Amino acid sequence: MRVKTPTGSLFALLTALMIGGCSDSNAPQDSDASIADMTPAAESDDDGADDAFSPQYQQLMTDRLVDADYWQEEPAILAAGLGFTDINGVPGLSEPTLSLEEAERLARDAGAGWHAVSSDKPADEVALRARTSAASLAGITLVFGYPSRFGDGLPMEFSHPVLASTVQREDVAVRLNTGEVVTPDNISVMPNGEYNERSTLVMNGAFGNRLDPAHADSVHPVQFEIVDSLMLMTPNGPIDAKGLAYGEGATPLTAYRPGHGPRLCAAKVTLAQAGLAGEGAPAGIQADSFPNDLVSLYGEAADYRLRVLTTGGFSPNGVRSLYPSEYSQFFRVGLRPEGVGADDYDAMVWLESVGEAIELPGFGELTVLGLAELGVAASSYDDSYIEDHDNQIDIVLAGDRAAAERIAVVHIPATAPYAPFYNPGGPGNVPDANTLYSEPGPEHFQPVTIALDDPMQVSYEP
Repeated sequence: MRVKTPTGSLFALLTALMIGGCSDSNAPQDSDASIADMTPAAESDDDGADDAFSPQYQQLMTDRLVDADYWQEEPAILAAGLGFTDINGVPGLSEPTLSLEEAERLARDAGAGWHAVSSDKPADEVALRARTSAASLAGITLVFGYPSRFGDGLPMEFSHPVLASTVQREDVAVRLNTGEVVTPDNISVMPNGEYNERSTLVMNGAFGNRLDPAHADSVHPVQFEIVDSLMLMTPNGPIDAKGLAYGEGATPLTAYRPGHGPRLCAAKVTLAQAGLAGEGAPAGIQADSFPNDLVSLYGEAADYRLRVLTTGGFSPNGVRSLYPSEYSQFFRVGLRPEGVGADDYDAMVWLESVGEAIELPGFGELTVLGLAELGVAASSYDDSYIEDHDNQIDIVLAGDRAAAERIAVVHIPATAPYAPFYNPGGPGNVPDANTLYSEPGPEHFQPVTIALDDPMQVSYEP
């Protein structure tokens, strides 16, 4: 049986790419690859000439922003870290004649997770992305400009969206615990390509290994710095991010550190219509996961959008897509009663179930409708479902504005009866006993910014 690879949409092929790491013993030293896999979209010269890159990369890396979210007033790097290693840029994985068994072998040899799909769909109609987070070398090159063979992927979340044409791989210096400073092989807004997103950049390269930082041979990032001009868009116009840094140079910044898997780094609540004009990515990379906005999924019932920004891909096991119906398995939203402090979590009124109206005395009711900004609406969801795997998830709410103004925190419990999140370096549902996978995310409380009057969004037309 052949593997189904996307036809007409590269967005779905690469939505695993939100975090990453570097080559280690799990990665094959060499592999036969197709001509397509080994042909870069950009030549080896470093002048960044537009005509050296694929049309997909050129379309992605334009400066257009439409009601794009920013997260705080002060420009900053909100988070950055090694998410997983070796699985971004697997030669041969995009071969059209590849069998399912061969695809699994290539993915597992690179150290990627594997998901045994349960679905009513015929097996040959299930996309490869539903089975593994590994991405082909050809696909990586198409949307990241330069190749990265068995690359590590890592994301960097900013306070403001980037002007993508100003983003170059040389802009970022990654300092490792060994003292070495490395430059990414490539960098892109992918998979955060929608025009109302773009505050996360993803890089691939050689950034570390899978060993616990307590191990003497562990290699991992300890600091990130913007060392050349990279423009962020603020309400007052573009501002240069050069000089911004994240990490103090000692603490390990890696998802192979126990208790340091993916988490949230920002959250805000807006009216439901805020940002809708910016939904959708460039035409060349439109995916089967669009439309995935809250109105497309919940219609006029949606009153509020509680958007969270993640530090990595959020998956139930590292491979499977998160379903719009899975709010109650992973999230809680805390409402602050009168006289209760914003961090007094024991006194919060919690939204824990979908479809249940919860009253906050004196302020009215709120109901969770479900999740959005994942994939398209369906009457039911199974393992074949494909979401966009980017760094934004919307918790969709309905109810009274006075109650919405009391939203204080998003809680990820991450322990039973709740489940933790994994980034794309997670194991899937059939892990290999000899492979080290990235760690699940910890319990986390993320304060929420109330942005009902000012949605904290910027636009820019190049």
